[in-house]
Amino acid sequence: MNATTKGHDRPQLGIALIVLAVGIWALHDAASKWYAATYPVFVILFWRSLFGMAPVFLLASRQGGLQRMSLRLHMLSMLRGAVGFCAFASFVFALPLMPLADAVAVGMAAPIFITAASAWILKEPVGPHRWGAVLLGFAAVLFVVRPGGQIPWEGAVLLLASNIMLTTGMLMTRVLGRVVTTASLSIYTALAFTIFSTIAVAFVWVTPDWDDAVVLATVGLMAGLAQYAMTAAFRIAPPSVLAPFEYTGLVWGVVLGFLIWGEWPSREVMIGASVIIAAGLYIIHRERVAARRRRMRA
Repeated sequence: MNATTKGHDRPQLGIALIVLAVGIWALHDAASKWYAATYPVFVILFWRSLFGMAPVFLLASRQGGLQRMSLRLHMLSMLRGAVGFCAFASFVFALPLMPLADAVAVGMAAPIFITAASAWILKEPVGPHRWGAVLLGFAAVLFVVRPGGQIPWEGAVLLLASNIMLTTGMLMTRVLGRVVTTASLSIYTALAFTIFSTIAVAFVWVTPDWDDAVVLATVGLMAGLAQYAMTAAFRIAPPSVLAPFEYTGLVWGVVLGFLIWGEWPSREVMIGASVIIAAGLYIIHRERVAARRRRMRA
């Protein structure tokens, strides 16, 4: 796709890419939670970032590699990568503090943030029905992370911070994607992850066992594929369309948490997550209604 092509033209492919990316991320999150009990988080992030570069650079090179662009766009692309790293690191730091499904459930707030921010900042059309669903979703998130709830306050702060930074990164993807190729955005994301994790891991380095190193490297390769797929998805389809499909990650979180740790989400998390998913499904419905009306007017 040409770098200057507008992104709102391939929603079906964008949805397929986001569902694929969420499934891979769920496996990655489970592995990160498992190894966080043995290794410092920045060691996990370093291996994930180092080996995650390989598929990103391979796929990016087949699509033209790093494009020619202004210094301002280079800096903004790196800034987007740095924001993504901070969002990801915050989430991984939160994983050891709670069951996997609980962490994923709070992470489901990101699509709500993105839908609201895409209307407020990017001026994408979001009608009163969808705004109602967004507000309901926010209320459910506050119910899940409320003081005195099942999720410790440290974990809640980390997850909410992660959601805010993830939203910022996704909006930057949407804006930069109008003039910057998916390959260039993915390259800068991979570079930012590797640079920042390398700096951080220098203070807490632990050499993994051979078997663990192989698994961590594999997880990194998978994360690189997922990152590329997610970047491509948000470049070719509106955030308000894609965001609700990230809710499929909750199913993965529940299944993996139960199979690996015998965890089951708390009642509060199940209630909150159900409301968040319902709000997301309603947003999808209203988006389809709005699209049908636009076609009829045309």
